[in-house]
Amino acid sequence: MPAGLKRLEARIAAATGADRKLDAEIHKAACGARADDVPGYTASVDACLALIHARLPAWRWHVGYDPRGILPYVVLTHDLPDEGARVEMAAPTVPLALLGALVKALRMEDSAKGT
Repeated sequence: MPAGLKRLEARIAAATGADRKLDAEIHKAACGARADDVPGYTASVDACLALIHARLPAWRWHVGYDPRGILPYVVLTHDLPDEGARVEMAAPTVPLALLGALVKALRMEDSAKGT
């Protein structure tokens, strides 16, 4: 799924706000299945955090603002046995920053597994 995650990362980076079609793509990529009632990830911090906790339970998150103080900024960190892992994302909204960081972390985990 690395190519699919890379495309999804680009879609999230290009998003500017809530997008139900993108919500469905995120749900399929992160949960491995389609659902009739997909959470509104792109519009809900709570839905994003629930997804991060489900998919990346050992990762910690931090939300703030980018260095210019304009865009929401997210950092996800994981203390791996040999080295720490860290992903960052700034985006127009907090949910999009959380989702972008989530997808980056999932790609990192896939790379570490060699998939």
